[in-house]
Amino acid sequence: MLESFILGLSTGSACLLTCGMVMFPYLMSGSSGVKRITIDLSVFLLTRMLVYALLSVAAWYLGRAFFTNQVVRSVVPGILYIVFAGMLIWYAIDRNRQKNCPAKFVTTVNNRKLIPIFLGVVNSLGFCPALYLVLTKGASEESLAGSLTAFLAFFIGSSLWFLPLPLAGKIKKKKILETIGILATGLAGIIFIIKGLTSLIGGIING
Repeated sequence: MLESFILGLSTGSACLLTCGMVMFPYLMSGSSGVKRITIDLSVFLLTRMLVYALLSVAAWYLGRAFFTNQVVRSVVPGILYIVFAGMLIWYAIDRNRQKNCPAKFVTTVNNRKLIPIFLGVVNSLGFCPALYLVLTKGASEESLAGSLTAFLAFFIGSSLWFLPLPLAGKIKKKKILETIGILATGLAGIIFIIKGLTSLIGGIING
């Protein structure tokens, strides 16, 4: 659970830096104070949680279908952990990567009440190495509860970054956030590389 939480922290910082300044105006536009802001953010976070719950169930059932024995259940996730963890680290340090926010599509949405829901879905399904890692973890869990717990920890870790979103315009030292995000990403990458190597070696030995 801790590793999924750290993974969520790493991806949450990237989401805030790339999408926070785009999402803020559309979540808060036309709001009537703290109450409206709280409602919009709550709907946004609740949507993300529901999407992750559905993904956790889908990942677990797919894992049951494709990881048919204990050796495969160790070797395949082990390889995927190493590949996606490497991608995660590269994703964080690549200065030439286009940091475009898919949430820009909300400019075409006329019904303001739907904007937090659409943003929650888009943000949750923004496929990146971190999501690939938690999907792999969910698929390799022995129980559905384990998959749900992994995604819940991932959700909590990533959602912490959005709680101060109403203050996004006052954040001056964005470099600090970026540095924290890179450190969290590096830590998550190392954790999952070690986890992947352990799983892979264990599968080979047991095989």
